[in-house]
Amino acid sequence: MDVRGQVRLKVLSFDLRGDVGHFRRPDTTVTHATYPFITRTVLAGLCASVIGRESLDGDNFMGIQLLSRARTVVQQMSMLGKGWLGSSSGTFNRPTSIELVVSPNYRIYYTGPYLQELFDMISTGRSVFHTYLGSAYCLTFPHNARLSDLERIDPHPYTAVESATVVPTQAIRELVFTDGAEYGRVGGMQYQRIGDRSFEGTVNVIYEVNGGSVVFRSVESRKRDEKPYMILALDESRVVTLW
Repeated sequence: MDVRGQVRLKVLSFDLRGDVGHFRRPDTTVTHATYPFITRTVLAGLCASVIGRESLDGDNFMGIQLLSRARTVVQQMSMLGKGWLGSSSGTFNRPTSIELVVSPNYRIYYTGPYLQELFDMISTGRSVFHTYLGSAYCLTFPHNARLSDLERIDPHPYTAVESATVVPTQAIRELVFTDGAEYGRVGGMQYQRIGDRSFEGTVNVIYEVNGGSVVFRSVESRKRDEKPYMILALDESRVVTLW
């Protein structure tokens, strides 16, 4: 792997899995469509719940690795008690089509100011608040917490790197298509929560639908935009991309 400017960082990894997940797209109303995997804002909220905070402050970098194929199904659910068109009665029974992620399974990578606190809580099976995969009926709990020292690298733009995690498009100069790879793109994913139902920034990402790696050539350092991300060497052949 051709890299430049190596720096070591401490990174927390942990696993999330469940029977179903629902990461609602904000542009859907009558039907509730989902993103195909956990979003950055949902993940930040889950981490905040573990340590008993409303949100995460400071510079937090997260990476999402799919450990299984991204699959969804559509289910009719009753929204009894949700109200209708501003009604305060709360008794309207409204059947709603909801898209669900089936058997979500992820490995999460995190570095930031809450690293040690998160490790202490997850490694001992504790959480201040309940943790969900997007919605209250999608219970989960993080497990398999590990701390690692990983090298932050600056890959040469003409050298292909293999990312085990989802990759933001601003990091990609060129995708490399390998045998069996099935890449998907998610556009307009919210980047950061700044208040109650208020968000700041969006990000577009590329993922491998079957849970495999994303192989790409990175943009040159001088051409990178203002949205931060970092590439870390996971092992001799793979990297993780945190954003």
